[in-house]
Amino acid sequence: MQRRSVTMRELQKMSAAAIQALPHPVPITSGSAMIGLLVPTKKTDSEALARIEQEARDEFESLSPAMQARIERFLDEREH
Repeated sequence: MQRRSVTMRELQKMSAAAIQALPHPVPITSGSAMIGLLVPTKKTDSEALARIEQEARDEFESLSPAMQARIERFLDEREH
């Protein structure tokens, strides 16, 4: 049976492995109130991430120089 929620007391007793094994985000409750959301993180698939990054680079390179410059200016502004 999958968990529908986790109480604060249960959360204190859960191991990292138990949290990572959750199949999906689970509400954290205190009494009848939902007070948070427990989101298990999964290991990143480095090969899939590399493919996505290459696709983004390829798409960027297919843009006009003017559009590339606009995107670079936008990203630079966000960093400052």
